[in-house]
Amino acid sequence: MAFRTAFRAINSLENFKGITFLRTFAPSHFENGEWNRGGNCLRTRPFRTNETKLEGINLDLYVTQLEEFKLAEREGNKVGLKFRLLDTTQAMLLRPDGHPSRYGHWPHENVTLYNDCVHWCLPGPIDTWSDFLLEMLKMEGGGHDKNSNQEKLHSSDRKMKFR
Repeated sequence: MAFRTAFRAINSLENFKGITFLRTFAPSHFENGEWNRGGNCLRTRPFRTNETKLEGINLDLYVTQLEEFKLAEREGNKVGLKFRLLDTTQAMLLRPDGHPSRYGHWPHENVTLYNDCVHWCLPGPIDTWSDFLLEMLKMEGGGHDKNSNQEKLHSSDRKMKFR
């Protein structure tokens, strides 16, 4: 309902000419129970593709997001709006090692720890979200010429070195 409501609001805006991006959610990585029922998320390396799969409530939420996105995109296209999907779910499914978990605190700190898959280590896996979004924005703006961007990068490097 939340996605449907948000998308309907966007599609009903009279003067909106922007692009709507939806980043899909990052699935939880709890093992041996939920976050508040003994579950933990203590992995220290990424999963390999064949070691895990999207299932249960995570799969349900992902499918719902995609369905609502596609419906909103269809409706938005009728009035000239653009929708783009930033699908990070599979990439984040493979990164249970990217959460601070118990490792996000000093061992001597007296804190109550709750395992969650909402908070991520920085820098870490969520930095890829920015990379993905930047590439999508470049494609939208027509600025996806790698040679041109590389030349700008090297040109600014030279300026910085000689200042």
